[in-house]
Amino acid sequence: MKLVNKLKNLPDSPGVYLMKNAKHKVIYVGKAKNLRHRVRSYFQRERGGRAYVEYLVRHVEDIDFVLTETEKEALILENNLIKQFKPKFNINLRDDKTFISIKLEVNAKFPSPKVVRQIENDGAMYFGPYASAKAVRETLRYIHDIVPIRKCPDTVFKKRMKPCLYYQIHKCLGPCCGLVDEVVYRELIDQVVLILKGKQDDLVKVLKQQMLEESEALRYEKAAKIRDRILAIEETVEKQKIHSMTFVDRDVFGYYLAGNEVWIEVMFIRSGNMEDIASYHFSVNHNAIEEIFRSFLNQFYSQTRFVPAEIIIPVESADSKLLEEWLTERKGKKIVVINPKRGDKVRLIEMAQKNAENAYRVSQTHGGDLALTLMTLKETLYLKQIPERIECFDISNISGKQAVGSMVTFEQGKPTKSRYKKFKIKTVGQIDDYAMMHEVLIRRYKRAVEEKDLPNLIIVDGGKGQMGVALKVFDELAIDNVDLVALAKGKKESSGLGEKAGEQIFVPHRSDPIVLAPSSPELLLLDKIRDEAHRFAVAYHRKLRRKEYYTSPLDEIPGIGIVRKKKLIRCFGSIEGIRSATIEQLVEIGKLPAKCAMEIYQFFHKTESPTVKNTKQFE
Repeated sequence: MKLVNKLKNLPDSPGVYLMKNAKHKVIYVGKAKNLRHRVRSYFQRERGGRAYVEYLVRHVEDIDFVLTETEKEALILENNLIKQFKPKFNINLRDDKTFISIKLEVNAKFPSPKVVRQIENDGAMYFGPYASAKAVRETLRYIHDIVPIRKCPDTVFKKRMKPCLYYQIHKCLGPCCGLVDEVVYRELIDQVVLILKGKQDDLVKVLKQQMLEESEALRYEKAAKIRDRILAIEETVEKQKIHSMTFVDRDVFGYYLAGNEVWIEVMFIRSGNMEDIASYHFSVNHNAIEEIFRSFLNQFYSQTRFVPAEIIIPVESADSKLLEEWLTERKGKKIVVINPKRGDKVRLIEMAQKNAENAYRVSQTHGGDLALTLMTLKETLYLKQIPERIECFDISNISGKQAVGSMVTFEQGKPTKSRYKKFKIKTVGQIDDYAMMHEVLIRRYKRAVEEKDLPNLIIVDGGKGQMGVALKVFDELAIDNVDLVALAKGKKESSGLGEKAGEQIFVPHRSDPIVLAPSSPELLLLDKIRDEAHRFAVAYHRKLRRKEYYTSPLDEIPGIGIVRKKKLIRCFGSIEGIRSATIEQLVEIGKLPAKCAMEIYQFFHKTESPTVKNTKQFE
């Protein structure tokens, strides 16, 4: 059905629409309370001055839609489809930014706070979110300084026979050795909960009462220790507190828009304390900031289980009420989304906006350095073009076994992991790194030439020899508009600081290698790219070796599990060693039951009919 006819027949129902380009690829996903009104609005002459809509519509060749019962269902489906299709014109918030939280197993006997990334429905208490491990470490350090609970992990706690150093310096009461009863320890855990909830003022009241009781009982040393804890808490609270605010939990959002890129900052405020800040950066393809925030908020809160009572945003969002309804239902408590116009909440937004602008400034500083480095590489290595996209290759194998190749991609000097590729060598069955590199390059660029998906620069690791292989591939595939560089370690040279290997850089049609200063940004970038290709290749090679190790003929024998298989390999050295063993050796050396030894022997000697001693003597 043509696009014009689809626009005429759109239903007056809530749902999700998927806009596609000429190649039938989904380029935008949106949701609507009324599909007919919403989708048609894109194609009307009066579009409210939204430049991004005009830009989007120029690419639309087809539209599909999915009906839902309610607009809330459409909101959830929109998030799922954006994750699935990753459309060009949508903000796509990746799932890999899992926030850290602190887990406290309050129902355990002598619990201790733990750092986790996954929240489970296991009866434990979870506190967060924390965007960085540093913030979590600081929180835990503060807790252990204030409250004398155990610091050791569960595995150590269960086996410990005598108290550790923390007990000696009065940072732990020694629950591992029964030096504190469960009731007293439970009071300490209650204090930890108050800290993690941001209720230090309540904790101070509890401690002051304890200090008074100890003082009245003439236990002045204990009273002095409690006094020191109170002073430490009050000092920390004074540093953390955001003044003129209530103690409600809030997420505060700010943004900075620069061209077609946006930086978004989220400040996590819990009980009046600034817990942490998370940063996001997107390319936005002409989207209006209102649309950016609408999509970002929907995806952000679909991926996190930490939902505060208030969500403070710097722009009006068309989905504010819908988001409130959805999150209130999820949380089981009233959630409000606010775009404040005055007061303390506006000052919080200004703080978040400044953080977002600062993130942009920092990125520009780093980005400017990389841009200069790439321009210098072009001049230094006699390249035809600035190497904005670089692909680097490496080979990894041991004696020709489980040989693999890797390709990593760097764009604008930064890794683009979605473009990484790994190759399992198929045609080379011997130790021949050159033939392996030839196979990998052919497999990579045969299709890339057809699709016109070539980088600006190709790097191979292995010096002149591998450069010759790459040039041969260039000739075979008629590649003439891509630069080529080969890297090799030079001979070790003596210096006042010891021996070091100079890096040699080979380029076509130059007999001598180019040697850059060891600390130059250009060489550091090339080393970083080459090391990443090596790391990626080795990781894949090790994965295949592990798979080979755990997959053997022994897997076909009933009753031989992974533990027994490891034991046999350890005893006999290899599968061949096991194959050569007699039944008696399998029993005596391998410590196997006679029946199991018989099955293994018969498995490896199916065509033979040996005379075997009575196995009962081994039972």
